[in-house]
Parts: sequence; structure tokens; C-alpha cells
Amino acid sequence: MMSAERKTGKAATVATGAGGAPAVARFFYLTRGLWNLAAVGLALAVKAVADSSVPPWAFGLLGAVVLAAQAWRIWAAGFVGRAARGGQPAAGAMVTAGPYALVRNPMYLGTVTGVLAFAGMSGLWPVVLADGFIVGVVLAGAVAHEEAFLAGRFGETYRRYRQAVPRFLPALRIYSDRRGRFRLADGLANETSSVVFLPLFFVLFWFIG
Repeated sequence: MMSAERKTGKAATVATGAGGAPAVARFFYLTRGLWNLAAVGLALAVKAVADSSVPPWAFGLLGAVVLAAQAWRIWAAGFVGRAARGGQPAAGAMVTAGPYALVRNPMYLGTVTGVLAFAGMSGLWPVVLADGFIVGVVLAGAVAHEEAFLAGRFGETYRRYRQAVPRFLPALRIYSDRRGRFRLADGLANETSSVVFLPLFFVLFWFIG
């Protein structure tokens, strides 16, 4: 694993983030999990105040989307392990297999999908739009911080990958130079907190409002 900071130019790296990314991008990277919780909490709070709800069939459909997004995140995390939870980007080798052969940031895609599905359980479109704006801004910053690190870490190899694979929306064509191995234990270890919180959120969204 490699730290985002290098011994040379350390002060400049701290001020601008990994590989020259803005400091605000580093802030969003460090706090990304808190913003996701805040977005879900906002949906719950507005749902309670507005006393809104969705039909059972819609709740079930949105719940299935949340579970699918979580399964997708576990699949992606199984290729990168606990490093994805770190306070700084870290990578011992480039991962381009599994979901990373379709999209460069599969875990963030799963996060956005899950948060928006929970927001949809509020039954209020303004809440969905507000949560979409929150996670969109935060994850755009987090991705900028990560990609600056990866560009500095892997150079031309990452540049080719970045040109071939979309940032957020999966491509129809699978990246040819696939590297990495899936380990279910790593995926589950990385997503333990998410798996614990999901049942709680389902219960809260069902009974509040």
C-alpha cells in the first residue's frame, strides 16, 4: 500500500491534496461517509416532518434497489479490501477487473444509488433532488482526490484506463486489460458497517411518517 503523501514536496501535497487535487477535494474524501449519513438523515427528518410515505410496492422496489446497490459495493470492495475505507487513498496495484472493468468508481456509484433509493422512500421529490446534490458534490470531490493520487501512483497505465473506462456510468464494453482478484472476505470486511446500518434504515423509513 502507498500513502497519498510523498516525502518530497510534502507541504505542498498536504495543502493541495494527493497529486495536486484541491484541499476541498481532500476534505470531501475524508468526510464522505458522514455526508452520506447526513443525506439519509435529511430524508428521514423531512419524511417525519411532512408525514409522507410511499406505497408498499414502491417501498419494496426501492428496498430492492438499496440491496442491489449494497451487493454491487461488496463486489467492488472485494477487489480493493479495507483500503477503500482509509483516510487516505492507497493502492498496492491497479485494479481493473470486476466492476472496475465497467466503471472507474463502482463503490461511489453504489453509494449514490443507495442514498437516492432511501431518499425516494421519503415520497418527496425535493428530498431526492437535495440528496442527489449533496452526494454528487461530495463524491465529485472525493473522486478528484482519489484520481489525482492514482494518476501520480500509476502514471501512463492509469491514464490509459481513465481514457477507456467511464468515471460514473458503466460502459457497455468491458475493459480488456483486467487486473485484480475478488475476495468475498475483503468485500464483507469493508462493508460491515453498511450491512449493519441497512436494516436500521429500512425500519426507520417504514415506521416514520
